[in-house]
Amino acid sequence: MSKSPESTINSNEAFLEQILVVGLTIFFPPILLFGFFVINPREEIVVVRFGKYLTTLKTQGIRWSHPVGRKLHRISTRDATLNLERETVVELNGNPVQISAVVVYRVEDTFKAALQVENFHSFIQDQAGAVIKRVASRFPYESADDARQCLKKESDVVTQQFVEELQSVVDPAGVRILGVRLNDLTYAPEIAQAMLMRQQALALIDARKTIVEGAVEIVRDAVDRLQAAGLEVKASERDALVSNLLIVLCSGEKAQPVLQVQAGPRSAS
Repeated sequence: MSKSPESTINSNEAFLEQILVVGLTIFFPPILLFGFFVINPREEIVVVRFGKYLTTLKTQGIRWSHPVGRKLHRISTRDATLNLERETVVELNGNPVQISAVVVYRVEDTFKAALQVENFHSFIQDQAGAVIKRVASRFPYESADDARQCLKKESDVVTQQFVEELQSVVDPAGVRILGVRLNDLTYAPEIAQAMLMRQQALALIDARKTIVEGAVEIVRDAVDRLQAAGLEVKASERDALVSNLLIVLCSGEKAQPVLQVQAGPRSAS
């Protein structure tokens, strides 16, 4: 059976590579000293010779490989962090917010990290920036409804979507995403003042509601105590008492007592 042209070419290339390795070794023996290298802890080395994948070295210590045509891709398997710069994102309600995040990842497949992508660090950074924008647009900045997820609370649902979405796009680089956390989250400068006024208004409304609820409880307790003490209070007087107490308790200013004085008839001289 005749060999295919492709197999013949591969055989010729392998033969030429062997001749080159043997020739350099014979005519320049000191070159063998350059074959020693060290593998550090939590590090793997992908060895490529003449542009072809040879092996992946995972055991730490001193190793030797013929240096002719060899290229070593050192890949760290330690946990690493990636800080994403602040970017403007439009959240679910259409408000522009500025967001930055920290991504924690680890290389699990060094072959993919070394050979499947040009630079896995840049690859992760570019993909992470796009994912943060896409996922952040699905949630509002904040929500008064506790059952609804929002970016400000950074609940488990929000974090899980960041991790799952980013993991799906960085799989070609052999990287595992360990976590995504928002580092900074603020309204964009063009709406920050308006949003601050809105937050202040909501806080004032909540405070007023709390004051009114407390005032009603105090007035009810005062009326009950008067009745328990045996003090008869007419309906008109009770209504006036309730009205005055509510005004005093709900007023934002200090109450000023007023004493009504009626002038008597003048005596005839």
